[in-house]
Amino acid sequence: MKGFLIIVFTVLSFHLYSKCRILTVYYLDSASTVISSENILLNDKKPNPVFQLFRKKHKLNKKITAAVLAFPFPFGIVGLHRIYLGTKPYVPVAYIASLGGVFGILPFIDFCAITFDKDFDQYRNNSKVFMWIKE
Repeated sequence: MKGFLIIVFTVLSFHLYSKCRILTVYYLDSASTVISSENILLNDKKPNPVFQLFRKKHKLNKKITAAVLAFPFPFGIVGLHRIYLGTKPYVPVAYIASLGGVFGILPFIDFCAITFDKDFDQYRNNSKVFMWIKE
C-alpha cells in the first residue's frame, strides 16, 4: 500500500510539474552581482497537439452524424438531426406537424446546409425552425 501511494504521488508531481514551471529571475546591479532573486510560476497554456487532433476529428464526426440524421428518409422527416444538434422541443414537433418538413424538403435543405457549410457551429443549439437563415 505504501509503495502504491508513493507511485501515485510521483505521477501526480510529474503531472503538476509538466503543467506549471517555475522561472527564477535574478536582479543584478551594475557590477553583475545578484541583488535578489524571485521565483515566478509559469503556466503552460499551449494546447496539446494530440488533443487538438482529436477535437478536430470529433467535430468532423459530429458534422457527419448530423448530416446523416438530416437526410430526409428515414430520420430527417421527424427532425432527429435537430434533437442531435440540440434545439428547443417545439422544433421536431414542427417537423412532424408539417408532414416531415413539407414532405422532406425542409430536412433536405438542412442536409445540404450541414454538409456544405464550413461554419458548422451555427447549427448547434439553434432554436429557429429554419436553422440556416441568418439574422
